[in-house]
Amino acid sequence: MKVMYVCTTGGSGRRQLGGAERILTELIPAIAERGVDVVACTPDDDVASTLRASGISWIEMGARSRVDMAYARDVGSVVDSFAPDVVCTHLLSAAMHSRAALGLRRRKTPLVVTLHNSLWQYRDSASSFPHKAKIQSNIVIDGLLRRLRPHASVAVSRFEATELRTRGRVKNVHLIPNSLPAAWRSPLRSVEPKMPGPTRIGFLGRHEREKGIDFLPEIAALLPDHQFAVAGVGSISIEPTPNIDLVGRVDAAEFLRRVDCLVVPSRVESFGLSALEAISMGVPVVHSGVGGLAEVMESADGVLAFRARLEPAAMASAIRLAAAPVLPGRRLEMADRYAQEYAFTTFVERWHNLYRTLTHAAH
Repeated sequence: MKVMYVCTTGGSGRRQLGGAERILTELIPAIAERGVDVVACTPDDDVASTLRASGISWIEMGARSRVDMAYARDVGSVVDSFAPDVVCTHLLSAAMHSRAALGLRRRKTPLVVTLHNSLWQYRDSASSFPHKAKIQSNIVIDGLLRRLRPHASVAVSRFEATELRTRGRVKNVHLIPNSLPAAWRSPLRSVEPKMPGPTRIGFLGRHEREKGIDFLPEIAALLPDHQFAVAGVGSISIEPTPNIDLVGRVDAAEFLRRVDCLVVPSRVESFGLSALEAISMGVPVVHSGVGGLAEVMESADGVLAFRARLEPAAMASAIRLAAAPVLPGRRLEMADRYAQEYAFTTFVERWHNLYRTLTHAAH
């Protein structure tokens, strides 16, 4: 079996290393280890360097603009030369251009699209009319291309699956929740006693409005006795203060080992990978409950997950509650349950089974 992966990380014009990109860097090598012949088509960025280091066959390819017909032609050219049994696209730009490339002449090649988000959620939370209009145009184009080139869609959460089925009227939807990383530590070995000093609050994610990074300065001002470690990069800058440290890109596991609580003030979220990682290590999470966060966190509600209104005072109050010292037994039990439910091996098996199903159906 041969699988071709297509992804323009972060869309045209910007690069990022978020949850979707991190998952790809582990999923593709894991599928290759199962004897699948794979090729990855991405821009030359962090995803590409990680895949090359894993020995994955890689072709530099990415959208240079919102509509890039040269990119669509490049996708079609690789389909013709590599002759994949399945084309698997991730994120919106790759999905749109791949559907255009496989629309007519290459219609028999099975196509899988994973957006990793809800376009309607992005539209509803947009901060300006021009931004809403741009996202609405993406929704319209996405809908037209789905009719032009029918394909399977993968949703990373029940929330995203419902959005596709009800708001997008998409019928062929497969649910494959995201997972913990391949080499994630056992929670029983990861949780450490609280270190002396101020309570440590972490933020781990892209520095973008949809992730709520702009809420952090006000939350931190309401908690002067707490120390905030802010990991990640992005287009929004916040200033360091006496209780805000900017630590850039980090190893997620090592970062989470050093915090007492993770805050996830997202406006847009179809899954919430950093929240899952924290809970699986016994680190409590204060979250906004938007989108897929609610379902991922629901089993840990009141133990390791604390939902709060998306405004600084409510978030600060929930942080004080979540970070309060407690007996660790129930939290460790909950962490272990999450580590098993979201195991990487189960995730890979689900994807591999989908590829085999689509390949058999095509023949």
